[in-house]
Amino acid sequence: MRTIQNILFPVDFSPCCAAMVAFVKRGASIFGARVTLVHVFDLYGHHPSQLYVRPPSEVAEEQEILARHKLGSFLKSEFPVGECPRILLSGDAATQIAQLARTDRFDLIIMPTHAGVFRRTLLGSTTAKVLNDTDCPVLTTQHAETISPRQLEHREWVCAPLA
Repeated sequence: MRTIQNILFPVDFSPCCAAMVAFVKRGASIFGARVTLVHVFDLYGHHPSQLYVRPPSEVAEEQEILARHKLGSFLKSEFPVGECPRILLSGDAATQIAQLARTDRFDLIIMPTHAGVFRRTLLGSTTAKVLNDTDCPVLTTQHAETISPRQLEHREWVCAPLA
């Protein structure tokens, strides 16, 4: 039986993501696993008018600096930087998360899903793409931020094998 030693926690700084902290901490506690936070930023996620004023490379560099700062300060008390590595990537979030999980051999990904049914049907959600493209189990829940806080009592976690 494969044990879970490394948990990947993709973060997008949303309330849904912050609400997953209890699940991530509980999973890490149950398995004695190490947690790594990853944020994938959109290198081109800026307002087009910025390109009239500054060169694209300057805008992209600023985007990276802002993303690195947010990642470094996000959930710092729950996941101290010295204990929980933080990885910053750019590109398509689902592709980058699945690739990182595969190359760095993560045993479990814990992430929220917060796309509505309409958006998920037309565009697909990042979580749905990660579920489809990754080789490791993915723990996810919708509306984690609206679930009333309560003690998480998990005695066993069962992961279905991937076909």
